[in-house]
This record gives sequence, C-alpha cells and structure tokens, in this order.
Amino acid sequence: MSPELSWLSATAILFFVYILGEVVAGNRQYSPKELLGPRDNLPAYGPAMGRAKRATANMVEAMCMFVPLVLVAVISERTNQWTALGCAVFFFARLAFAPLYWFGVPVLRTLTFFAGVAGLIMIFLQILPFSGV
Repeated sequence: MSPELSWLSATAILFFVYILGEVVAGNRQYSPKELLGPRDNLPAYGPAMGRAKRATANMVEAMCMFVPLVLVAVISERTNQWTALGCAVFFFARLAFAPLYWFGVPVLRTLTFFAGVAGLIMIFLQILPFSGV
C-alpha cells in the first residue's frame, strides 16, 4: 500500500475518534433516557457538546477535500515525497485539532487548522497538470 493510502486509512480511523468525541460529550451532557429516545426534544447543546459537534463537522469538510486529493494522486500515479508529506502533515494537524477544539484552545486550534490546509495544498500542487511530476 502506498504511503498516501496508509495515511488515508489512518485519517479514516482518526475520523472515528472525532465521532467518539461527540459520543463522550453527549453522554456527559444527556441522560441515558434522553439518548435512547427519539431525541426530538433534547435541550440545547452545552459548550462541550457544541465544540465536539463543530469539530466533527469541520472534519467532514476536511475529509471531503483530503479523500479525493489522495485518491486522484494515487490513481493518476502522481505520488511522490511531497504527496506523502502532505498526507502526514494533514493527519498530524487533524490529530492535534480535535482535542484543541474539544477543550476550547483558541489560537493553537486555528494554527493546526491551517497546518492541515497546508498539507492539502502540498498534495494539490502535485496533481495539477502543470506540476511537472
């Protein structure tokens, strides 16, 4: 398996961790009775649950860019050290992003977000038709 696909697999597992973060926050905020019901009239999210939901939504958006970029790079055989590095940068940025978001750390969270974007750009630049790969 290529390094890019390995990073993609690891990021899929990380995405599951984001969802588990929501589960933990939800179980801390709501009673089992509320969670086992239809959830039609749940109280508004508290800060922790809101942050967990927003972090997961952000990961969904990031994955919508990361997955196709990796697959295009692999399928088009345009992988190289830069695509592998871009995948690693994206993964570790997203790994740091989740707890920073969950615990409400403002500046570092934003910096890790942009580090993840930098990883995406590294991959994108290698699959452009004029990239010279």
